[in-house]
Amino acid sequence: MKTIFFFKYIPGILLLCLLFACKKDSPSADGPVIQTPLISKLSRTFVQAGDRLTIYGHALIQDGLLTEVFIGGRPGEIVGHSADSLAIIIPPKVLNGRILVTISRNQQFKSANGPEIAVKPTPLIKSYWPSYAYAGDTIALYTENFSEQNNDNFFYIGNDALQLVSKKDRDTFFVKLPANTNTGLLSWHTYDGPSDTFPVPFPIRHASYAVNTVKDWLHLDPAFSYMDTLVRGYPVLAGGNYPDVHKRIYDSVLLYIANTNRSYTIFLPASDSYRRNNISQETFLNKIMATPYNYNTLLITAIVPGRQLQLQTLQAGDAFPTAYTMRMVYGNDYDDASGNAVSIIEQQGEKYAQLTGIYGETNPPVKILRSHQVGNATIFETDGELGIIYF
Repeated sequence: MKTIFFFKYIPGILLLCLLFACKKDSPSADGPVIQTPLISKLSRTFVQAGDRLTIYGHALIQDGLLTEVFIGGRPGEIVGHSADSLAIIIPPKVLNGRILVTISRNQQFKSANGPEIAVKPTPLIKSYWPSYAYAGDTIALYTENFSEQNNDNFFYIGNDALQLVSKKDRDTFFVKLPANTNTGLLSWHTYDGPSDTFPVPFPIRHASYAVNTVKDWLHLDPAFSYMDTLVRGYPVLAGGNYPDVHKRIYDSVLLYIANTNRSYTIFLPASDSYRRNNISQETFLNKIMATPYNYNTLLITAIVPGRQLQLQTLQAGDAFPTAYTMRMVYGNDYDDASGNAVSIIEQQGEKYAQLTGIYGETNPPVKILRSHQVGNATIFETDGELGIIYF
């Protein structure tokens, strides 16, 4: 009888065992079973904040379940996925950390730890030199956090790619501007990371402008922004004494630089000669307001009247009288018309201009960088001010 009793219950016992075995791998009342994800590899071992990284593995996306990715404890944005891969954006403010993929539903989850990945700091262009250039020129970029592998780094002006020519050290790149580029925003990125942009456009110079006066040229050529500020703003910057003290000489300057009929040569400092000495536009304005006579005279003493000189024909020892004369200072009734002169010096094959006074005084010479023809005038672009020698 006992044997019969045991066999009587075998079918029920087997049914319970079968149901229990199936329950472990079948959907529960709350949703599908969470499979343990697996990370097999990463698309690269180093990235930067904002970069795109692909994680490869198994069961990384599961129907009805939430997938999250963390790097060093910070969540990364998932921007693409399949069952065997996840594309994420590296979150900011992460230096390095381990990849973690979590699959969850409510309070239930399973996760996979991946390899540790190095997150590089965001690359930055801190400054560049010169601060303007012609299309086709080479400029220096002063940077930090760029890849040591040149092929990882990309630079642009607008949509035009810059050619990486060489590196001086780890953080100084020399790049060549495209031949037909125009003024535009300087941008860059490394690897497949996000693009970053310099806050102000990079100014591209033109070989010529559709103007006939030096005054208009200064307004258009970005290399003369300081001189343009001086010319256009001088009447206001000179203050209350302008009508009685400064106007006569300023008007004499305008007779040349705002006139299409007069022939002359003028020596003008480029803006980078000021920036090289850490003189900002604000500092320059303050200097004019503090000593307006100096900056009034700066323009007139740089003018050689009646001559369009040519850079290639300048010879060491040449001297040219300027428009700044004793008669101009003291009035037409003054008998002595002598004044300052610009002398030409050659040093190591380069030509320099030096202001010479009527009593033999001299200012330090300034290098002549290039020349421009503007209407009836020649502009000699220099790397500093000729300065002033008073009578």
